[in-house]
Amino acid sequence: MKQKRTLTIAFLAFAGLLALYAGIRFYTQKQSNQKDASSKIIIKRLNSITSISYDNGSNLSFTKKNGKWYYTKNKDYPLIQSSINSIVSPFQNMEAVRKLGKGDSLSDYGLDHPSYTIHVKDKSGNRTTFYIGNETGDNYYITIDDKSTIYTISSNSISSLSSSLSDLIKTDSFPVLSTGNLKKVVITKNGKATIYSSTSKKNSLDGIAGGLGVFTFGDCQNYAVKNSELSKYGLDTKKRISVDITYKDTTTKKKKSLTLYIGSMDQKKKNYYVKLKNSRMVYLTDAEVVKNVLNP
Repeated sequence: MKQKRTLTIAFLAFAGLLALYAGIRFYTQKQSNQKDASSKIIIKRLNSITSISYDNGSNLSFTKKNGKWYYTKNKDYPLIQSSINSIVSPFQNMEAVRKLGKGDSLSDYGLDHPSYTIHVKDKSGNRTTFYIGNETGDNYYITIDDKSTIYTISSNSISSLSSSLSDLIKTDSFPVLSTGNLKKVVITKNGKATIYSSTSKKNSLDGIAGGLGVFTFGDCQNYAVKNSELSKYGLDTKKRISVDITYKDTTTKKKKSLTLYIGSMDQKKKNYYVKLKNSRMVYLTDAEVVKNVLNP
């Protein structure tokens, strides 16, 4: 009985020590977190940014409405929302590496002619202008509004600003096609349809698979084409060539279909204008690839 009581007391003492250790660790961690938080240098804290504009060689401006970002000049452009958030996020609560305060002239930091001038507005209507100056090691000089105080910020905070508009737009993709997953292709030109299939002796899939297997979209020429604009690309109903493709998706193994429209050649006669049926984007695609599709 005495031995049992001794074990119980030892167990309770051990449990108490564990609880004490956990409490001390929690307190220490909390104090450390509070210290880290208090040591942060926040340049500007904003209440949910709703617009941002800047010049990175092109004047770019984006506006947020109902939780979605739009390209201000054309709201039909399908932006990659995560990419715009990556640009905006650092300016929500811009954190400095160092605060330099007042001292040398702005020119000493490249802030008399900033590399970037970023205008933002938040949900409360507050407007702030950020000026990015010279690079210093892994950081950049920055100041805001009246330029009275200079800071340094991590280069990671502004790395996304160099993205071009085309980098920020979600473009179409073309599936991986080959004789292994192509099921049927129908090319319609001037109202006449030519059918390619695995069962056709005259028009087998082997030849056309060579063209479709290397088909890719080139540079986008129009991100939100209007019906009235289709004719200048040869993509209006009267002129375009339709390529209806049935295939098995290499990932899902499910049967899918798409329609590719082929228009006229560009001025240099090196590319064709093309677009997918359900897309508003017009691309250029290498003329030789298109010819291999149309004349397998």
